[in-house]
Amino acid sequence: MMELNAESAIKAGGWDPRYAVTLAVAVQDGVAAALVDTNGDEADIDLDEYVRGPDGEWQEAGSGSADDQGTHWSWQMVSIWGRTSPGRTVEIEYLGVSHSTVALETGWWLFIAPSTDDSDALPRRIQR
Repeated sequence: MMELNAESAIKAGGWDPRYAVTLAVAVQDGVAAALVDTNGDEADIDLDEYVRGPDGEWQEAGSGSADDQGTHWSWQMVSIWGRTSPGRTVEIEYLGVSHSTVALETGWWLFIAPSTDDSDALPRRIQR
């Protein structure tokens, strides 16, 4: 898949499109991720990770359980996600740099960035 979006994330993850719902998608610097509600009731949320292959296509790099909010480190990316008021700007700090993302109409938000070798270097939400 050349473009990672709500529909392609469900297909790439092998989720059943009758039930699965993509909650948020983020793409940055050759890495991408999607938060997927695997059964449509928000009881089983997964974080699916993707890397850009040599052919330019997104390839799944990993998948794991996620809660309503959290942070994650893998050898290819870091991520932080959560829920807030729809349309609210969420401020994030990672490696001394401030970033922002906007919560979708469902309130879900997701930020990703390429990781460093330091598994303790995680993004954090800046409360304002």
